[in-house]
Amino acid sequence: MGERGGRAGWGWAALCAGCVIAFAVWGLSPGIELGDADPVSAVIALAGLGVTVWSAYMTWVALRSQNADVAAAAARLAVKVARAEAPERARLLGGDHIPIDLRFVLSPAPGHNAEGADPDGRLGAVVDYYRRLRPRRLVITGAPGSGKTVLALELLLALLENRDPQDPVPVRMSLASWTTLPEAAPHAGVDARVAVETWVREHLERVHGLSRAAAGALVEAGMVLPVLDGLDEMDATGTTGSAPPGGPGPGGGPRARRALATLNAYALGRARSHLVVTCRSGAYEASDVWAKSAARVEITRVTPAQVREFVLARVDDSSRWQGVLDALDIAPSGPLARGLSTPWRLTMAVTVHEQHDAAGAYVHEPRSLLSPTLNGDAAMRDHLNRLYVRAAAAHPAPGDGRGYTPEEVHTRLGVLAGYLDTNAITGRVVGGKALSGTDLVLHELWPLAGDHRARAVHTLLSLGALLPILATMGVATDEDDFTSRLFGWGLVLQWIILLLVCHRSLVWPPPTRLDPGRLRTAHGRHAALRGLTVGLVMGLSTWLMAGLVFGLAVGLVFGLAVWLGLGLDDEKTTEVGDPRDLVRADLTGGLAFGLAFGLGLGVVFGLGGGLAFGTVIGLGLGLGAGLLGAFVGIRYVAFLLCVRIGPRALPWRLGRFLHWATEAGLLRTAGIAYQFRHRELQDWLARNPTPPP
Repeated sequence: MGERGGRAGWGWAALCAGCVIAFAVWGLSPGIELGDADPVSAVIALAGLGVTVWSAYMTWVALRSQNADVAAAAARLAVKVARAEAPERARLLGGDHIPIDLRFVLSPAPGHNAEGADPDGRLGAVVDYYRRLRPRRLVITGAPGSGKTVLALELLLALLENRDPQDPVPVRMSLASWTTLPEAAPHAGVDARVAVETWVREHLERVHGLSRAAAGALVEAGMVLPVLDGLDEMDATGTTGSAPPGGPGPGGGPRARRALATLNAYALGRARSHLVVTCRSGAYEASDVWAKSAARVEITRVTPAQVREFVLARVDDSSRWQGVLDALDIAPSGPLARGLSTPWRLTMAVTVHEQHDAAGAYVHEPRSLLSPTLNGDAAMRDHLNRLYVRAAAAHPAPGDGRGYTPEEVHTRLGVLAGYLDTNAITGRVVGGKALSGTDLVLHELWPLAGDHRARAVHTLLSLGALLPILATMGVATDEDDFTSRLFGWGLVLQWIILLLVCHRSLVWPPPTRLDPGRLRTAHGRHAALRGLTVGLVMGLSTWLMAGLVFGLAVGLVFGLAVWLGLGLDDEKTTEVGDPRDLVRADLTGGLAFGLAFGLGLGVVFGLGGGLAFGTVIGLGLGLGAGLLGAFVGIRYVAFLLCVRIGPRALPWRLGRFLHWATEAGLLRTAGIAYQFRHRELQDWLARNPTPPP
């Protein structure tokens, strides 16, 4: 509908604005009394009829637009996914756009194989390997740090680069975030279809900013290829219960088994759905449920020859590394070779030993890797993680010029890693929502301060800001007019009750964003119609007490406010480029909504009670609306106040620190979440939250 819908939406907005101006003129005209229904009522009735007819037309247009162009929506989604995942690939590769050409081999299993699977393959040709599968179901397994996510991302981006219009769009999703997973394995395909499609649709809306109609159309048409990362993290038991690399792990837990059973039952037509899954080898093998009709491939370890090729392509002075390379040639199966046999460990080793100090000298020498103390996998792991965190602290400071010390970086990341680890070990649930063991979402971090502490501080902040103005609003009413005082104090009581009810019931409120572009969407126009209806009802009730003009003016203001709240302030309008944007948009959008709402009410009440009365009323109700509109942002502020005390306090500008840690290579982004660059780093920090001496 495009241009036509846009013109219609702005025409509707102009009509509403004209009504506002008309009501203001009528109310300020000296010849018109409040409550006088003649002749103004006829004009208002005609204007209301026009608005109603136009709203009906816009609703009809909106219903027609629900039949979205699936191909166009898929093309837009492909662009969004590519823009989000290309930088993530670069971060995972440590800034080098040429990855190790990982090799993998097929691990056949009777009754579980896809047709067309070759016995082996490599990263550079993974897209051809995948396209030969029938059905296109691939399970990527390997040891911790072997490059499972890198291989999945390479496949995803290659599919996007060579995508035909009829091909589904690959979308990477963290399996640990699957909130619609059935409590029991589904016994019917329809149950699995509902569970999977609900999850995928919500992900498209929340992370990639698609409308509900577009997301639903893409999912129903089978135009989304789920690339599901981290099956082994669905039932993570934390650091104390984690298995050693290659051994039985947490992936065989109940959530992972239910997930695989659900995916096995999910079909598009008569065929099993296409998908890509990543999982640690030991965790996948420990499960009694495997992906059916899927090719399972195992990433092989990096060979000494690949290590040599990687090092020589990355370092400035290869002579410094000659002793390490010679040791690998002499003992290709020794402790050093095993310690550097994954892309993650190899990347850490090169990053750490190529670091320069302020004078330009190397901070560490590669020969330290030959120390006799590094004679096992655990020793090499701990050594490289410790040096890597300290090396990352030298990354350039954020915009204000203040950097972070290695101790600050280690301590703060240790707090966050310990929080995730606790969630994974205990399966912690707050307000009916299972807390993630991998994702750091800013507006969902408040349980780190305790189940109720941040919510209680949020309530106190809101009441502390609102009560003085609401009290003034109650006092400002006419002392000699009982009805006026009852009206004023009634409003005060209503807003306090509304605030307390919202704080009690909204455990996980969604973030919002003020976006006038919603006028061009079906959802925005439906919200406008709902807002108009609510406003007319409120205006009718006010008319009975204060007169027609005043009642309709109140109704229009409230209608526009509800329209803003339901249509323009909507989390589904946000296309996430920076996870911090959600909190920022919620704060600015909510407070702007409150200001506009307050100004409108101030004008309306000023018509009947004078400028001072209208100002106080507008300020009080506007601030209350702003506090409710910016609910998520103020909850985040309350959380930061709660974690600012103690030796392991988090920084006031936590979002900036996490963004810096992402640029420094310690974290990565996954949609609206921050995640540790590698699970091995998260586990090590959770085990070692205090910086070593």
